[in-house]
Amino acid sequence: MILKHDIIGCFFLLSICVMLSLGFNALSPNGIALKGQWNPNQGVVMPGANKAHAVNVMQINNPLKVKRMVESGTVIVLDVRWPDIYDLGHIPGALNFPLEDFEEEKKRLLSKITPEDEILVYCAGVTCHDSHTFATRLVEMGFAHVAVYAGGFAEWEEMGFDVAAQETDL
Repeated sequence: MILKHDIIGCFFLLSICVMLSLGFNALSPNGIALKGQWNPNQGVVMPGANKAHAVNVMQINNPLKVKRMVESGTVIVLDVRWPDIYDLGHIPGALNFPLEDFEEEKKRLLSKITPEDEILVYCAGVTCHDSHTFATRLVEMGFAHVAVYAGGFAEWEEMGFDVAAQETDL
């Protein structure tokens, strides 16, 4: 009899935990996609992919694939970190458009890219969400080929890939 109450109690607690977890995930802006957004050839869709506007933004988790993309010269790379940090080091050929200046820099950005361009956005690293936010804004503006480099500059440096630095005035 005691065993039956223990099992029912455990099931009740487990049910509450599952419902709370699913509810938190559904309400979180960085909620995890639970179905239909995994593509092993292109990577996983960004956190928050359960939101309709974010479905078309792919996240690339393979630094070697990113390196090949950069070296091919067919992708426009956007660094969305602060200019001071960008000047210290960035992926070669990357253009700097900080997320915080998106509205002010939109005209300059649109002079550099077109909706048909393949665009790769990155920021500091996996814990940085600026690249996801920036990419989502591009998709909302009609850009169809936008991807996020999830590892960002931290992973790029860890891999020992070439780093470009801005010349400083002396």
